[in-house]
Amino acid sequence: MLSNLLLRLGFKGHDGKARPGNLDENGNLKVAVSGTIPEYQWLSTDTPPVLGATDRAFGVEMNTTTHEMTIYYWTGSDWAVKK
Repeated sequence: MLSNLLLRLGFKGHDGKARPGNLDENGNLKVAVSGTIPEYQWLSTDTPPVLGATDRAFGVEMNTTTHEMTIYYWTGSDWAVKK
């Protein structure tokens, strides 16, 4: 019944089977990313860059003592640790 409704509404895959256009044959959501996401790197002794409220970015901080790297993402107001 749902398949017939989807077909009447014009939703069908390349194989002719009815499904919303953003789902693949297994029901998984198809996602495409366009554009670029800036990446920043800084040392633990540096101040990370401050970006705009609508900016999105990833950053990597290198600890100058332990040489460990921590990955951050820009929330629009601050750098947050990626968990």
